[in-house]
Amino acid sequence: DLDISGSSGNYNGRTYSEVHLGVNMNFTEWLTWRNAAFKRFGSGGTEDDITGLDSSLRLVLSKPFSGGAFRFFLGPGYRWADPSEKNAGFAEGGLGLSFGRFSVSAGAKYLKYDKIQYNSAGAETKRDDLSYFLTLSGGAGLSF
Repeated sequence: DLDISGSSGNYNGRTYSEVHLGVNMNFTEWLTWRNAAFKRFGSGGTEDDITGLDSSLRLVLSKPFSGGAFRFFLGPGYRWADPSEKNAGFAEGGLGLSFGRFSVSAGAKYLKYDKIQYNSAGAETKRDDLSYFLTLSGGAGLSF
């Protein structure tokens, strides 16, 4: 399945927005591997802009109902970013509704950066981050 999502958060006193374009490989009903290219737009100008790839394994629980399903997902992942100081391990989780091949979900992602970060004044910044996201998916699928 393909998806597009947006997220928002606050890091070091500055807000940011991200856009993601994801490809999901559904191994089973309960296990999905998601890879998403992303672009972060920071409120502090181009120095806060980040691009990269998020890759995660999601455990999925579904509860079918007439015409659709409720979904809960949770899993670990890793972010490869440019600049590499923004590489991070992460955990994410969320809830969603599926209707046929279309779904909408919302959740949160906790990132733990690999390297110590410094702001423009040379002071050490926090090493973790929390963002909230909304995802629309479906419409296309690949079968192997």
